[in-house]
Amino acid sequence: MEPNIELQQVIYSILKIQIQFGVYQHGDRLPTIKEACRIFQVSTRSIRAAYQNLQKEGFITISQKVGVKVKVQYSTTENERYVQSFFSCRKDALIDLSRSMQPLFSKAQWLGFQNASPELLDNMEQFIQIKGIHPSNRMIQHLQQVYGSLHNDMLMRLVWQVLMFYQAPFMSIKETAEITHPKENPLLRMIGLCREKNWMQLQEDVETFQAQMATVLDGFYETRACLPPAEQQIDFYWSGYRKTSQKCYSLVIELLTDVVRGTYPVGAFLPSAEKLAKEKNVSVSTIRRTLSMLNCIGAMKSINGIGTQVLPPEQIAQCCDFTQPFIRSRLLDYVQSLQTLTLSCKEVAQITIASINRTTAELFKKRLCALRYLQHYELTGYGVLDLLSYFAPYKTIRTVYTELFQQLLWGYPLKSIHKKQDVMETFYLPCLNYLLDCLGRCDAAGFAAKLEEFMLYELDNVAELLNEVGFKESETPFLSKR
Repeated sequence: MEPNIELQQVIYSILKIQIQFGVYQHGDRLPTIKEACRIFQVSTRSIRAAYQNLQKEGFITISQKVGVKVKVQYSTTENERYVQSFFSCRKDALIDLSRSMQPLFSKAQWLGFQNASPELLDNMEQFIQIKGIHPSNRMIQHLQQVYGSLHNDMLMRLVWQVLMFYQAPFMSIKETAEITHPKENPLLRMIGLCREKNWMQLQEDVETFQAQMATVLDGFYETRACLPPAEQQIDFYWSGYRKTSQKCYSLVIELLTDVVRGTYPVGAFLPSAEKLAKEKNVSVSTIRRTLSMLNCIGAMKSINGIGTQVLPPEQIAQCCDFTQPFIRSRLLDYVQSLQTLTLSCKEVAQITIASINRTTAELFKKRLCALRYLQHYELTGYGVLDLLSYFAPYKTIRTVYTELFQQLLWGYPLKSIHKKQDVMETFYLPCLNYLLDCLGRCDAAGFAAKLEEFMLYELDNVAELLNEVGFKESETPFLSKR
């Protein structure tokens, strides 16, 4: 079995930055494979693959006698040059990301602490108290353990990307580590609050720590960064897939989006594989694999000699084989994305509604009124999430929400078995009307709270639907731990 390519690359990138920044210097020993597994909470295969890449690039040497040692020799001046260059090229993205942390992650981190077992809390506390471990590595394990307790792989892939792009490099600067980790370790305090079940104070501490990190980053750019921002800035990027090379998945989402928007209505035939390949700038074989996936999830049916036809909603579930591993994996992507959105939608909606102008507020109203006119009340929350992916005040949030929203289309096979008619008038319509009322009153807090209520209700519905198609509760533990 191949190591997780994504984790391998993340670990490689973090260790490379730590060497370039001077956390590990010439002749220093890196953690053993066993120690690194404990820090990163990953398999030995992923660690070994990352170390082999570092060795291949000339950063380290590996031997059975002395272990893993830093080979390159950087002067203090060179270390500083790497620090300055790294943050110069990422200033815009890092400041934006630091300000997005609280709305995107505070609820998830808070809930992760609540879900942590007493044994996990003990392990976290013991690791914090071990001497000689760099603060950046302490943070890596802490985030892995806290978010890992939610059992949401989609969320964890996002956490890894943020770690690699922002937190691990920033915590690898000596001054930053000292400021954000004073004598009274905030993580120890959070663990203590968990044991006391003081959830209100814990939430405040989580948000305070995230705000503190953003403030320290602002201070870094004001007083420590010497180079002006690079003209060519590096943006924050994230893909919800384990491997960024899974082009077919992206094409499936593109074509499903076209179906939902009416570009290809029910009963219509898609262009030929050759024409689609030319339009999408991919090979015909890639298009054929994509069409096979669309057939597999019940969205379309390929007819020999005729073409690939869009199926009506009532036939989707009948044509979808829910026992297929591909289907089950993509449905997990769907529900994990749904949970990740639910955990952050209240905070994201509140700052978005509070920041939009009158024209954008009218666009929100227009979208909700259209859903009411078409009597698609059950799509209210999804319509709002789509708008948030365009109008959230921070680019990082827009990037993350766009990716998560697209992942929701993997829930397409469940479309025809939604049983919500009995609650259309009693729950969905009142939610829609309340959101419209909040927009009229400029009530951002009320709007955000109602959106979260809607999404939590959706999670309950999804749990029931997955049970209907044969998913065991053990396969989706995150649904019962929100």
